[in-house]
Amino acid sequence: MRIRVRLPKVEPEVYRDPTACPYEGCGGRFFKRHGLRGEEKAIRDLKYDQVKSFRCRCMRCGRTFRVYPQGVSRAQQSDRLKAMTVLLYALGLSYGAVADFLTALAMAVCKTTVYNNVQEAGIASRSRQQAAVARGGKRAVIGSDGTYVKVKGEKVGIQIVVEDQCGDLLGLDIVVSENSKEVRKIVEQVVDQVEAEVLVSDDLDVYKNVADEVGLDHQICRSHIKRNVDDWAESVIAQLKKNEPLPEGVESSTECLQEDVQTIQHMVRERPPDAPDSLEEMYYRYMAAPVPKKGQRHTVWYRMRMRILRLWEGWDRLTLDQRRNDLDGTNNSSERLIGWWIKERYRTMRGYKRTESIRNVVTLTARMGVRSGHYDMSELYA
Repeated sequence: MRIRVRLPKVEPEVYRDPTACPYEGCGGRFFKRHGLRGEEKAIRDLKYDQVKSFRCRCMRCGRTFRVYPQGVSRAQQSDRLKAMTVLLYALGLSYGAVADFLTALAMAVCKTTVYNNVQEAGIASRSRQQAAVARGGKRAVIGSDGTYVKVKGEKVGIQIVVEDQCGDLLGLDIVVSENSKEVRKIVEQVVDQVEAEVLVSDDLDVYKNVADEVGLDHQICRSHIKRNVDDWAESVIAQLKKNEPLPEGVESSTECLQEDVQTIQHMVRERPPDAPDSLEEMYYRYMAAPVPKKGQRHTVWYRMRMRILRLWEGWDRLTLDQRRNDLDGTNNSSERLIGWWIKERYRTMRGYKRTESIRNVVTLTARMGVRSGHYDMSELYA
């Protein structure tokens, strides 16, 4: 995994004036410096081992609190060191390995501290991600996909929703399986917030149902269709060698079927405008293929019938990008987020200990990854 970011800066001479009293229920906005000399505060950082903090008094409640220089908080670690532990973990090191690396740099932290830093950064990322979605702003095209990871040895599902063009994570939830009810819940929530018009997905029927139920136009990823049709074609040609008898009423032959398979492969690649008419004509040749009885294997003739029917019925979903200029016809944004910012990090893990960690880590790595090259980790400690 490669992520390029900027770490927070530590500036011992720069202090930000407080804007609100930190004590709950006060709400004070005017403060007075309490003492002029300040107090030394020891910190763990790449460059500094101590900074100076000052006390301020709230003019409303009379209580005092500390003000720290930029990049420093009440924690023993500077924001820069916290961010470094988070970055090293996101790049693939374990909590223990991050602790070992920093110990070698004479900035000893334990692996529990690294874990806490990652979780806190994840919570901050989730807060910013949710706030950005809640603020609105139309996102006309969204994509959705799912994957699986293990929590304490048990497989659990992750369902994500992204903005199709930039790949931003818009929604994430833990699901039992990719069924219509669970997928609809997360998609519908995002749609209400961003006023989406189009759902982009793979060709699982669950997404077709969700798109129809929520009232979205639907684009099926043409890359998925091509791969699936190629796999199907290879299987059908292999099955054809078994010389299954031609069912009564089927107006085809072994040679004709082979030609039709090649025609279907060409159609899903080129997606010509007359494809629906060609599929309709082709379907009538195989429509008499009988439905197999329970326990019987599907014949090659029945498989042709069902594949043609599936493409014919879903052709509008496969070609929506030909009628809109804001689609590329693929579900690459969702797959990229899953492949790069979920699976790539997960590959070096034995699994998660709790589902909340999935939400924190995935949101964190996705936010950092999508913005790689211009992401400032200071936002996690603002």
